[in-house]
Amino acid sequence: MKKFRWNDECLEHTLQQMPMIKDHRSKEEIYQQLIKARKTACWKAWFLPSLISVVAAVSVVAIYAPSLPFTQRPEKSSEKLDRHMITLQAEQPAKESQTLLSAREHNSFLSHIVTKDALNDQDIVVVGIPDQQSQIIIPISVPVKKYEQAAEQLKMAKSQIDEQKWGLSKRLLNGVTIAPSRESNRVWLVRVSKQHPVFSEGSMGESLFLASVEETIRWMGGKKIRFFTEKKEGMAFHHKGYIKEMEIPNKKRAYYLYWSGSTHSVFLVPSPQHVSTFLEALKQMKKDEGGPLRSTVPKGVRIKKVSVQNDHVVIQFTEDSKLNGLPSIQWMMEAILLTAKEFGFRTVTFKGGGVKQIGPYMFGKKIAVPVGPNPITVYASAQ
Repeated sequence: MKKFRWNDECLEHTLQQMPMIKDHRSKEEIYQQLIKARKTACWKAWFLPSLISVVAAVSVVAIYAPSLPFTQRPEKSSEKLDRHMITLQAEQPAKESQTLLSAREHNSFLSHIVTKDALNDQDIVVVGIPDQQSQIIIPISVPVKKYEQAAEQLKMAKSQIDEQKWGLSKRLLNGVTIAPSRESNRVWLVRVSKQHPVFSEGSMGESLFLASVEETIRWMGGKKIRFFTEKKEGMAFHHKGYIKEMEIPNKKRAYYLYWSGSTHSVFLVPSPQHVSTFLEALKQMKKDEGGPLRSTVPKGVRIKKVSVQNDHVVIQFTEDSKLNGLPSIQWMMEAILLTAKEFGFRTVTFKGGGVKQIGPYMFGKKIAVPVGPNPITVYASAQ
C-alpha cells in the first residue's frame, strides 16, 4: 500500500475541507458539564478500586475460612468524623489527613466556606495567596491550633498550603514575618530580609505582595500595617517607592468564582474594587468580573426582594428561578453569605425559588455568615 508523506500544507488543506463543527452551548453549560465529568471521574476512581478490593477480600476469606483460627478481639472505638471537618489533633499520625472538608468532597462539589459550628475547638487562619498566573489574590482558610500566638498560627498556615495542588504561588510570602504589634492588635508588623524576591520584582509583583499582605491582615482584624526590612523601618520598592506604613481600606467586596482550569479547584474570591451597597454587589455578581473571575449568580436565577433587618438580611428569589441541585447554585449561596459578611451582616435567610433546601442550607431559616472562605486539606505533624 502506498504511503503518503503529509506536509503542513497538505494537512491544512485537508482540515479546511472538513465540515465546521459549532458548539451552541453557553459557557455556563460547558462549565457545568466539566464539573459533572470531574465528579463522575472522582467517583469512579474511588468506588471501583474499593469494590474490587472488597470482592477479592471476601473471596480469600471464603476459601480459607475453615482453616483460619479466629479469635475474638475487643473492638476499637471509632470517632465519628464530622462530614464537613476533621479536627486537628497532635496525637494523630503525621500521614492522616486533617481537613475542613474531605478530599473527595472538596474535589466533587462541596462547601467553599468555613462555618463557626464546623471549627470543632480549633481556629482558622485566612491567608491571601496569589494564583500561579499572578493575577488574583485568593483567600485560603487553613485550620490551626487554638491559643497559639497569631504569628505562629500564620507561619504554620503558610507552611501547610500546597502550591501545586491548589494552583497557588507562595513565593512572595516566603520569608515574610507577619505579627501584631505589642501596642495594638489592630496594627501589624511585616518584616522581610534585604534579599527578599519582592525587591527584584516588577510593578505587578510589588502590587501582588502588598495585596497579599493586606488581605491576610484584613482577615486577622488589622487596620494598619508597618513595614520593616530586617531591623530598619520601611521597605524600598523599585516601582512603588519607599513605603513605611499602609492603612487597610475599609472597602466592601462582592464575591466571584475563580476557576483557572480543570486541573485546579474552584475558589470564591472577593472583587478587587470597593462596592458601595449590598444591593449593588448582588447585581455585580450576575456578571463576569473579567479574567478568571466569573459570575456567581447563574443565568435563570432572579432575586425578587432583599430585606434588611439590622444585622440580618433576607434574600427572596422569584418562584421561577432555576434553583437546581448543581454545584453552582450552592456556590452562589455561599458567595452571597461571604458578601453579606463584607457588609456587616451576621445572618442571612434565603426564601422562594420553589425549594426547601440546597446542599446543607435550609430555606426560611437564619444562616450565620461564614468565618472564612475556601477551606483546604492540610496535614498535621505528630508532636
